[in-house]
Amino acid sequence: MPFWNVEIDRLFKTTVANSVETAKLIRLVPAPNNGASEICPIIRIKNDEYEETSFVFQKRRFIYDPNTNTFSPPKFLIDSPQKISAFQKSEGLTKEIDEISRKYGLNKFDIPVPTFTELFKEHAVAPFFVFQIFCVALWFLDEMWYYSLFSLFMLFTFESTVVWQRQRTLKEFRGMGIQPYEVYVYREKKWVEIQSDHLLPGDLVSVTRTKEDSGLPCDLVLINGTAIVNEAMLSGESTPLLKESIQLRPPNDEFAYDGLDKNSLLYGGTKVLQITAPVNPHVPASPDGGALAVVTKSGFETSQGSLVRVMIFSTERVGAGNKEAYFFILFLLMFAIAASRYVWTEGVKMDRKRSKLILDCILIITSVVPPELPMELTMAVNTSLAALSKYYIYCTEPFRIPFAGRIDVCCFDKTGTLTGEDLVLEGVAGLSTEIRHLANVKEIPVESTLVLGAAHALVLLDDGEIVGDPMEKNTLKAIGWTVGKNDRVHSIENPANSLRILRRFQFSSALKRSSSIADVHGRTLVAVKGAPETLKHMITNVPPQYEETYKSFTRTGSRVLALGFKFLEDNITPAKINKISRENVEKDLIFGGFLVFHCPLKADAVETVKMLNESSHRVVMITGDNPLTAVHVAREVAIVERETLILDLPEESHGSHELVWRSVDETTIIPVKSSEPLNISLFEEYDLCVTGYALAKLSNHEHIVDLVRHTWIYARVSPSQKEFILTVLKEAGYVTLMCGDGTNDVGALKQAHVGVALLNGTNEGMKKIAEVNKVNAIKAVYEKQVALMQRWSGQVPPVPAAIAHLYPPGPTNPHYVKAIEARGGTIDEKTLAEIREASTNQAPEQKAADLADKLTAMLEDGDDEAPTLKLGDASVAAPFTSKLGDVSTITKIIRQGRCTLVATIQMYKILALNCLISAYSLSVLYLAGIKIGDAQATASGVLLSVCFLSISRSQAIEKLSKQRPQPGIFNFYIMGSILGQFAVHIATLIYITDKVYELEPREAHIDLEAKFTPSLLNTAIYLLQLGQQVSTFAVNYQGRPFRQSLRENRGMYYGLLAVGALALAGSTEFVPELNELLKLVPMVESFKFKLTSAIVLDLAVCWGIEIVLKFFFMDYKASDIALRLEEREGALVQKKNK
Repeated sequence: MPFWNVEIDRLFKTTVANSVETAKLIRLVPAPNNGASEICPIIRIKNDEYEETSFVFQKRRFIYDPNTNTFSPPKFLIDSPQKISAFQKSEGLTKEIDEISRKYGLNKFDIPVPTFTELFKEHAVAPFFVFQIFCVALWFLDEMWYYSLFSLFMLFTFESTVVWQRQRTLKEFRGMGIQPYEVYVYREKKWVEIQSDHLLPGDLVSVTRTKEDSGLPCDLVLINGTAIVNEAMLSGESTPLLKESIQLRPPNDEFAYDGLDKNSLLYGGTKVLQITAPVNPHVPASPDGGALAVVTKSGFETSQGSLVRVMIFSTERVGAGNKEAYFFILFLLMFAIAASRYVWTEGVKMDRKRSKLILDCILIITSVVPPELPMELTMAVNTSLAALSKYYIYCTEPFRIPFAGRIDVCCFDKTGTLTGEDLVLEGVAGLSTEIRHLANVKEIPVESTLVLGAAHALVLLDDGEIVGDPMEKNTLKAIGWTVGKNDRVHSIENPANSLRILRRFQFSSALKRSSSIADVHGRTLVAVKGAPETLKHMITNVPPQYEETYKSFTRTGSRVLALGFKFLEDNITPAKINKISRENVEKDLIFGGFLVFHCPLKADAVETVKMLNESSHRVVMITGDNPLTAVHVAREVAIVERETLILDLPEESHGSHELVWRSVDETTIIPVKSSEPLNISLFEEYDLCVTGYALAKLSNHEHIVDLVRHTWIYARVSPSQKEFILTVLKEAGYVTLMCGDGTNDVGALKQAHVGVALLNGTNEGMKKIAEVNKVNAIKAVYEKQVALMQRWSGQVPPVPAAIAHLYPPGPTNPHYVKAIEARGGTIDEKTLAEIREASTNQAPEQKAADLADKLTAMLEDGDDEAPTLKLGDASVAAPFTSKLGDVSTITKIIRQGRCTLVATIQMYKILALNCLISAYSLSVLYLAGIKIGDAQATASGVLLSVCFLSISRSQAIEKLSKQRPQPGIFNFYIMGSILGQFAVHIATLIYITDKVYELEPREAHIDLEAKFTPSLLNTAIYLLQLGQQVSTFAVNYQGRPFRQSLRENRGMYYGLLAVGALALAGSTEFVPELNELLKLVPMVESFKFKLTSAIVLDLAVCWGIEIVLKFFFMDYKASDIALRLEEREGALVQKKNK
């Protein structure tokens, strides 16, 4: 017991200490679903120099602070406010190396993948598994050998399946670990080479291009030089990013970790594709010429390390350990206690052995705790995991799958989720008096062209590839320019038309703009690009139709960016450019036009949202984009239907009003004071869009929950506001889903009940990956076979056809030629003759091997490389990850969630009825002398195990139903159905028992210790209980509209037919040999009719109870937040009629 529960362990083995100083152990309770509670040893280090008290929990070290009397993780420099100069002037570590090393430890994190044996040991001592073994032991004591052995075999088989599934899930993420490699670090005023796992916070490191199979070893801040980084491991997005150093930032400014300086941070696990060497470094140049960066965090404290820790210690096993399951077992326990009391009372009257009575009472009580429950729940979830993996959807927290069946609100990011990332450039607007006029980018003024050529973060890699934002690449391609070396950008047709970027101010979601300073043939150009409403205040010559122009395009769903420029004073020096502040650069601009992009919807976006709308879900859009664009896209995918009001900052002064409700065409304008109650009547008349500005103003408003409940679109919101929206919805009692694809969505993905990260894979790419994995797996197995055969001097097995192209031709590779041809290779006659010679003559083995290498190389040259996808931060932070970018992923997850939820509720009902009947059988019937034979129990057990196996294997149907599954067990429908069916089963058992006693009078003295002997009472009760088992499974099986019907679930259907046929064949004596085999006694015709009628009537009445209760009391309606317009109106009519 101490192993199962930390609290019990504490009570049995420890005493409470009066202070930390005297304590030896500490009890730790993590947040729900983040691992198990532990009792950890307290580590004390004491010598002449220092004294430290700490403990390690979930791979993380916590250090005691006597001043605050608290334990906390090690503090890093970056965790507290710091001046930029603290990093800019860093010269690495000196004499404090030993102390820092002791404090932070090695820079590494391992993802432990336990062996099968280790995991099985953990499962074998779990409470439910021990309880199951205990039950089997009781059956052994009751001399039911065959049934007990069969049950034991099934237990170990099922548990092994669960262990294998856990091991496979852990291996899926094992590739995130980075092997240590040599790096240059500036320590004690000189460059030295050390292993990357010995890096410490504060080290000054030389950052160079990482190898293909490696990544950055820790989190760093870039202080000199630039780096092009692929953050797919973190964000899931494969678009490389340009990271710039903090070298030019004002030294006295505060380091903005999540703001302006975010673009200077390099994260552990990400790949560096290219670097530019430092300019005027404050320390000697590194031997490898790398960019300079300071280590900020190491080991499990890095961004990647903390996520890996979440993966390892989040709840992996779905158990019956929730409150509802325990209350349900408590409800069943009341019947068990009543039954065992009856056995004890009657047994004492009959003067039975007290030891035997105690054993019988234990058997009764254990019978109401369904030992199969955790096994069945795990099987249901595992079936869903397997079904999702076929669509390249993976889950790190399986306990969340049933949540997907209860979802009320589905929140979507817009760009990259509902719309594609490859925006189509339509042209430049705002350069003429016509509002809707779009100029071709080839015909715009020179200054506007220069802005497009300069205001971007595209970079040319050494291999000639241009990397960066796809939108910026499309823009540069449209104007016919390209990026060259050393930040030069030039026209493809006329390279003389060029510019060189001198300094960049990266895009910031807070500032909503980016800018560059460029040299254009001796003149210094400032090019700015950003949100139209932001640049309006920076432009000196704002056109009269400025707002009307950009809004006319955003209303039709286009993405619009304003362009601004100016020329700095002539002969400005590079030193002055490096010192100029961003505020001075981005002011007094000249208007350069509006860059207009079309945002195409993803192919499956409309169909997915339609399916969600029709299946009792509310669909909400949360985006950082312009509200008018967001409203248009929301209307295209049918998120909104009615006229939409946007709550935003007033464009013109409305007295003391800070906010305004504004329609898309601005015909309706309603001023709002944030300090006054909101006009709730608007919520019923319009569909609502709320901006980030309005949300910030109303975050503490009395009507904030009502506002969030009625809002369909959120626009111009920050990452933290996305998280806030999900939090409000959760606290209001709704089950939420968030679907996103980028780092901006991570907070919301974590906050939602079901977070889904969409990566950017394609079906073709995933099939190639699957093919490569399959070939590698076959190759690994084959090579093990070869090694084994060679060890025993046996004949080498032939090469499998799937990997024949990887091995040289010869007697052991008969499929070589076909394999080469199947992969597009061609073999001429001369080569074919050489292969035949190699196949028959083993002497020229090397010649054949060379030939195979040549042909395989030719084959690979013509084949596309299989793309490799890795799970990223957004994906690891989200419980669900789709390696495909399809929005339909959401409907697949919800389908499986509903399927699992239905299977779970169904299992509770079936197991409850089985347990209640068992309690009656083991008490009333047992005292009446009824026993079940070993052969009988084994036969029914084998057939019913097929049914149990098939319950969870029922496939989800393609269409999402408008009906919703029951969210829980404790409702009138479920409890009424269980008790009603139980009453019918008991009534038929009593009826048949009485009819038996009419034919065979009750014995005056019943020997309860006697061995099993066939009797009419045993025969009748056994066959009736078989029929009741069929009734329990068939009546309570719930198929459509959530999953396959009973007839479609072939295993379940035929299993029940077999059990039903066995019961009816026995009751009618249709096959006398079968009755003899099962030790059933002959019956008279009249009794056979009554028994068969009782079996059929039991099924029919239970079916009737289920149908009636389902019709009148099943709650399948949508929650109030998910009602659409016509449903809301219908609900209001019903309310008025009442």
